[in-house]
Amino acid sequence: MADKEYVCAYKYCLHHGEKVKSSESVVISKKHYHWDCAAMKQEINDCANSYLECIEDKTQYPVVMRIMNTLVFKNKVPIDFIKENIEQSKLYYSDKPVQILYGLRKLFWEKELNRRR
Repeated sequence: MADKEYVCAYKYCLHHGEKVKSSESVVISKKHYHWDCAAMKQEINDCANSYLECIEDKTQYPVVMRIMNTLVFKNKVPIDFIKENIEQSKLYYSDKPVQILYGLRKLFWEKELNRRR
C-alpha cells in the first residue's frame, strides 16, 4: 500500500511545495507538516508568545507573527538571535521587552557586518 502524500500546510514551507508522506509528516490540528517546518513554526510561535508576555495589547499577535516571519524568511535573521534578544531585553527591562521588532533586523546586520570586518 502506497503512502499517502500531503501538501505541507506551512505557508513558508522550507521544502518549496514538496509533498510530505503521511508516514513522515507531523500532524498539528489535522494539518500535515514536514517535521522541520513544524519545528520552525513552533519556534516562531514560542518567540511571539515570549514577546507578548509583557505586551498589554494581546490583539497584536497577528502583527507580531507577520513581523517574525518577515524577519526569519525575508530578512534571514536567525530565530535563535530573535529569541536571545527578546529574552535578554526581558531581563534588562523587566516589564518592557523589545518594543520594535524590526529593530532586531538592524541589530543583527550590524553585528554581522562588524564580525566580517
